Amino acid sequence: MALSASAVALPGVLVSTSAISDTPPTAKVISYRASSYKEDSLASEALLAGSPERYDIEIHQLRYSSPIGEKYSISLDSSYESMSGASPWYTVKSANGNTKVAMSGASIYEKRRDVTASVQRYYDRGNVGASFTISDENDYRSNSASVDGSFTLANDSTTLSLGIAHSDDDINPTDAALFNRIPSANKSTTSAFFSVTQILNQFSIIQTGVSSTRAGGYLTDPYKLSDHRPEERNQFTWTTSWRRYFREQRSAFHANYRFYDDDFGVRSHTIDFALHKSFSRSITLVPNVRYYQQQAADFFTPATDFARTMEFNSSDYRLSKYDALSAGLKFNVQLGDYTLVLSGERYRTSGSSNPAMIDFTRLSAGIDYTF
Repeated sequence: MALSASAVALPGVLVSTSAISDTPPTAKVISYRASSYKEDSLASEALLAGSPERYDIEIHQLRYSSPIGEKYSISLDSSYESMSGASPWYTVKSANGNTKVAMSGASIYEKRRDVTASVQRYYDRGNVGASFTISDENDYRSNSASVDGSFTLANDSTTLSLGIAHSDDDINPTDAALFNRIPSANKSTTSAFFSVTQILNQFSIIQTGVSSTRAGGYLTDPYKLSDHRPEERNQFTWTTSWRRYFREQRSAFHANYRFYDDDFGVRSHTIDFALHKSFSRSITLVPNVRYYQQQAADFFTPATDFARTMEFNSSDYRLSKYDALSAGLKFNVQLGDYTLVLSGERYRTSGSSNPAMIDFTRLSAGIDYTF
């Protein structure tokens, strides 16, 4: 069936998507993706100081996967990102009561590299996998490891999946002495998930799952003035996905819902839809739309609280209340052993009391070679 089992994604976890089959892949695949991510400039009426130019990010990703014998598969993923632009520094209330944003200069330039190695072992009714990731940039380094597995019950229509991941991160902010930032800090994150995938009939499948994440250590953003956050964050996520294949239309409809809650006070709902439409054996078009709604953290303040009137406070726009709507389009063309992939997405936000909220455009192109 033209259906895919969606995974409950966690930081550092490469969840197996082989819930329908417990056999390793039969071919080797090399994939390359190049993506361009561009944030809209900050509105001139919201700018207090600094550059209105937001982040531009160029991303290159390379993946190799291969079966090893009859029971194993391996994969190697690497990515390289180059980032430039300006970032919000702090916010203040102007004389007319509006919130204005002080931005950094547009001279920020960073690079990030990461590598992930994974191995999967397949059994008659399940599989077990492990992965290790190293991510490095000039002011941040993260090492993470994960294990995951799935088991198909005797009825061959129900699959149970679970996994756990852990990461240790080292933070070394740039210009620490100049801007009175911490010279170094660290944090750790541990996540676990459990999901159930059920084949309903020859055309439909549903998956539901929960995940829990605990982050501890330095969770404050060192690049924002007077940003003070708790040193522990507990997060809970519930995700449900449904896939329905329409044979006559040669289309598969994907619907996903995600509920998120944490002890920062952030709670969010996400719903997205996609239609995978095949026009021939080689051409697939995938339009999609996604809606996101979030309530603010308990300690969020629209203007930076320099007086520290609360024990914890942050004017980080990512912790504010806001809505987001995005729409995208993906185009796949298979030419023999090669598959060409083109995609684009437009993301818009609204409803935030912080004018630093981002809108962005993302474009991507890539190629897969199967041999």
